[in-house]
Amino acid sequence: MDTQKFKIIAVTGGIPRYLEEIDSNQSAEYNIKQLCFKKRGFLTNEFEKIFSDLFSRWSKIYKDLITCCIDGPASIKEICARLGVNRTGLISSYLEDLVKANFLARDHTWLLKSAKYSLLSRFRISDNYLRFYLKYIQAYMQLIEQDGFKDKSLNSLPGWSTIMGLQFQNLVLHNRHYIRNSLHLLPEDVVIDNPYFQKSTAVHKGCQIDYMIQTKFNNLFACEIKFSKNEISTNIIQEMQDKLARLILPRGFSCWPVLIHVNGVNEKVEDSGYFTKIIDFS
Repeated sequence: MDTQKFKIIAVTGGIPRYLEEIDSNQSAEYNIKQLCFKKRGFLTNEFEKIFSDLFSRWSKIYKDLITCCIDGPASIKEICARLGVNRTGLISSYLEDLVKANFLARDHTWLLKSAKYSLLSRFRISDNYLRFYLKYIQAYMQLIEQDGFKDKSLNSLPGWSTIMGLQFQNLVLHNRHYIRNSLHLLPEDVVIDNPYFQKSTAVHKGCQIDYMIQTKFNNLFACEIKFSKNEISTNIIQEMQDKLARLILPRGFSCWPVLIHVNGVNEKVEDSGYFTKIIDFS
């Protein structure tokens, strides 16, 4: 998968109906502009149609809840704070509706020693097109209506690299079986796998792992999901070392760092031997 294909899949989520609209003779930027940033483009108003059909007159509150997760996963406490409301059973019910509709995913962290899910969880936008719509299409709708994207580069959009990173992370989490297979892990050996986060306390620092796999042999595979338009440099090693230094491991556990990328890594990263496995997701 080259960068052109990745951009298309990152925006559309690989949904077949959306991919049917792609002109394979044109660049990813051209196709995305035609689909998303053109008046009456196929995906310009797709979200509003889907959302209104599903949630009708309640669509605003559902949209507000999703928007709270647009820049990354958020706990229900953080979502309520961003909305300026108290946490209620109704808010929890709305969030679960969005999970059932596959717009959000609820990622529970877990207790390593017992391999049981914690009560702590975060909500993540799991639909790639949905996040892209809310982050860019809806935000620039007035400019789109005026055909203002004709000469505008997508890379110039604020936060473009960050949002592509989140889109890539979603693609990986939707295909986690591929990661497990690449690590030669048998399904019966995997106890639990999910994005993992450790809350900061007065005693220890917080830690967040993009995707972690725990096996019945007390092995932890800590996966760093990294998107970069250029090949990944050796800085990634120090970043990962710092992250794993904060991870509290129970006695008898081993942790193995894994790097998942889509656009190449510097050969010095490979030669270092730091990562147990470097997976080219392309």
